[in-house]
Amino acid sequence: MELRHLRYFVAVAETLSFRIAAENLNLSGPALSKQIKDLENEMEVRLLDRDTTQVRLTNAGTVFLAEARTLLTHAGQAVTMAREAATGHRGHLTIGNIGSILANYLAESLANFCARFPEVDVDLIDLDLFEQIDALKTHRIQVGFVLANDRQKMPADFQRAPVLQSGLGFVMAGSHRLVRQRRISLADAAGEKLLAIKGRRGSFHAGFMTAMFNTRSLKPGKVTLVNGFESLVAMIAAGQGISVLALRGSIGRTDNVVIRPIRETGPDLSIELCAIWRDPGKSSPAANYVEELRRLTQPEKTRAGKSAKMLASP
Repeated sequence: MELRHLRYFVAVAETLSFRIAAENLNLSGPALSKQIKDLENEMEVRLLDRDTTQVRLTNAGTVFLAEARTLLTHAGQAVTMAREAATGHRGHLTIGNIGSILANYLAESLANFCARFPEVDVDLIDLDLFEQIDALKTHRIQVGFVLANDRQKMPADFQRAPVLQSGLGFVMAGSHRLVRQRRISLADAAGEKLLAIKGRRGSFHAGFMTAMFNTRSLKPGKVTLVNGFESLVAMIAAGQGISVLALRGSIGRTDNVVIRPIRETGPDLSIELCAIWRDPGKSSPAANYVEELRRLTQPEKTRAGKSAKMLASP
């Protein structure tokens, strides 16, 4: 039995006319009659009573009509879903979350992505930067993040695109002694207790912060590792230490937590992230999400210029 047999039967059953059904299907009357006969022979059930004047559904035909309609509906839905999956509008997306760097930026990008692709199910897995490539290799995630200067060798089928560039800042409680400074030097922050997010294989966050001080012959304060971004923010708000995060998208409106830019400049005092993903095709949930990241990180002037052009278009 094929789907066309179901379509032919439903067309006849709904019109109770082989002639009208044949015209609707662009078939000849004898060809349609043969297809219905083949269906009945295969099922070993008579579905239609017909004579020279009328066509009637048998009891079996009435039951089969309801089921045939359901099957055709499901088949149509399956085709639609497959097409949506092929264009990245349906499916599953798992992202490697590095909350200590992305935080609110990731939340904004996900909100925009989910609004555009509501049929894609999204999961986040907390990973540090050391783990992103391995997680992508083993298909634990579909989109990950690495530093732009990361020299790890990636498989040939990995895609890579810059998505976020930001300066760094000290994050501290609103009552901290340094909060009145608009920009804070590393020398002023030396000796302060540092809070860093713990990873499964050490802490990239802790190493990054201590290196900033060591490079300038400054002694960093004691480093305390915490389990996750939420814990980091809570401990900062409680005055248990300070931390270093990206200025862009790291801290939203959080009670008693502020961020101040680092006064010094240098390549180690800014961060550039690249999204990485494995995408053999041109359209997938992963590729669509990276496109959303790119759109979100366009310079404000570029976005404003595009908006102005759109408004000016006839």
